[in-house]
Amino acid sequence: MLDRLQTNEDSQNRNLKVFIFIVVVGLLFCVLASRLFYLQYFHYDENFQSSENNRLRRVVLTAERGIIYDRNGVVLVRNRPSYQIAILPAELKNRDSVFKRLINIRDSLGNRVFDSAVVDTMFQRSRWQKHGALRILEDASAEQVSIVEEHSAELPGVTTIVESRRSYPYGTLAAHVFGYTGEVSDEQLAKPEFENYSLGDRIGQKGLEKQYDKEFRGVNGLKYIEVDAYGREVGLINGIGTVDAVPGYQMVTTLDLKVQKAAEEALPDSVRGAVVAIDPRNGEILAMVSSPRLDPNIFSLKRRERNKGWAEVALDSTRPLTNRAISGVYPPASVFKLVTAGAGLENGLVSRSSHMAKPCIGGYQFGVRFQKCWGTHGSLDLVNAIRLSCDVYFYQLGLMLGIDRINEFGHRFGLGSVLGVDIPGERSGWLPDSASFNARNKRNGWRWARGLILNLSIGQGELVTPLQEAVLAGSIATGKGVYRPHFMKELLDVEGNVVKRYIPEKIFDGSMDEVTHQTLLDGMDSVVNHPGGTGRRAAIPGIRVGGKSGSGEWKKGENTHAWFVAVAPLDNPQIAVAVIQEASGGGGAKSAPICKRVMEAYFFGDKKDSTEVAK
Repeated sequence: MLDRLQTNEDSQNRNLKVFIFIVVVGLLFCVLASRLFYLQYFHYDENFQSSENNRLRRVVLTAERGIIYDRNGVVLVRNRPSYQIAILPAELKNRDSVFKRLINIRDSLGNRVFDSAVVDTMFQRSRWQKHGALRILEDASAEQVSIVEEHSAELPGVTTIVESRRSYPYGTLAAHVFGYTGEVSDEQLAKPEFENYSLGDRIGQKGLEKQYDKEFRGVNGLKYIEVDAYGREVGLINGIGTVDAVPGYQMVTTLDLKVQKAAEEALPDSVRGAVVAIDPRNGEILAMVSSPRLDPNIFSLKRRERNKGWAEVALDSTRPLTNRAISGVYPPASVFKLVTAGAGLENGLVSRSSHMAKPCIGGYQFGVRFQKCWGTHGSLDLVNAIRLSCDVYFYQLGLMLGIDRINEFGHRFGLGSVLGVDIPGERSGWLPDSASFNARNKRNGWRWARGLILNLSIGQGELVTPLQEAVLAGSIATGKGVYRPHFMKELLDVEGNVVKRYIPEKIFDGSMDEVTHQTLLDGMDSVVNHPGGTGRRAAIPGIRVGGKSGSGEWKKGENTHAWFVAVAPLDNPQIAVAVIQEASGGGGAKSAPICKRVMEAYFFGDKKDSTEVAK
């Protein structure tokens, strides 16, 4: 009996356990069924999209950047294809394994294909940046691309991207005008104006590339491709359309390649300085050179080579990154005597035949100070004072005028103001008056005194840019006002249709009496074409050239800055040129020949002079 009871109890326990097991299993199945129902019914779209993403890859088609031409249609800046090896954070699996394989891949010579430091940096970044592509090798060679493709099965999340990089076929030519492109930085992405950009995008960082980045950039396209379990491309997805990229606008600039080349060749790269050639009738810049020069192609190289090139130019004491033509400020020296003379004529204090009370005896006595002149010129009228650049004449005229009347005439031609040229970095210069002088020199304890006018009347104390000097000379010669200097002539779409054309804009009236205008023209003419003129080396047979030399003092005991401005032909000005060479000596001797070569290129092209043209 006891055995039977024990058997029944064991049977009941087994049945209870079986029942509990069945209930637990049933509950688990219910939970699983409920979860499946929940996922499939309530999250169907989300899960379907996630599944699709495992086999789909969204590829951004980068738009071709717009090409840059000179005024005659010669290509100055173009694009070249570039292969990039990148990781896709969203598809990166087995990170440690992929990392080790990448840094151990070698080429046919046994060299490592990837820089372990770069790969490590991008892998670390991929932990928080889940979208886009992170480049681990730029400008990859055909061999390197082939090697990576061979190892693609072992490298899920690693892909090859084809994009374009800027190419500057003439190297350093007009480098400061074009600027360069570079990868958008984290700091830039934090700014509102870069909200439509992503890490890895290349944007204009200087010059025209920066100023017209939105126009050059174009509109990116989009395509979806199918990938296998290893992330390898299988092909396009049927039924999903591809949005083609729209290339950026092309630019026809105002630059004239032959004039630009002549300016580049005439100004030695060993000299710090600048050349600007402009059409004063409409503000079109025909050439602009800043020296020392740099090659913008270095910014389109691989990261290591780019960083090396950047370090070299950034640490160079001659500051090759500075565009001296628009941001270098210098005393205008004797070129400013045109302003002092113009102010004297406009205010009725002198005429073209006026002589000063005291002749030039090598200097001028002002109080206890004897202010020297560079020569001994005797008694001169105004035109001959301009021709010989006599300081003593303009000391006396400056004292008669006072600084406010001198500055007023200078302001008519944009001196002391930003002219608004369409590349970034322009500086305004400075025309000092008593208030601004005191404010600027307060820390030094210097105060305005009337004797300062002696130096200011001959351009020793003001600050101007080479661009302002070219504009000054050109607008004085035309007598028709100052036009905004610019590089953009036309913007074209990919089919060559004009989408925007620059309309010349007068920004300063540049007004003066006709007698003033003619007297200044005669003075500039005498500088180049009359005996004893300081600019004889700028003369061109068959072309009436006018000009003005200057030697800007900047440091005691050092050579002066060599200035020369020239305009031609004087009876119908088409080109104005300004040249400065830092610490190089006299402007008439050093810089006038450069003006001549630039103007010869403009008038005669590849021919050297009018005699050759006649042949």
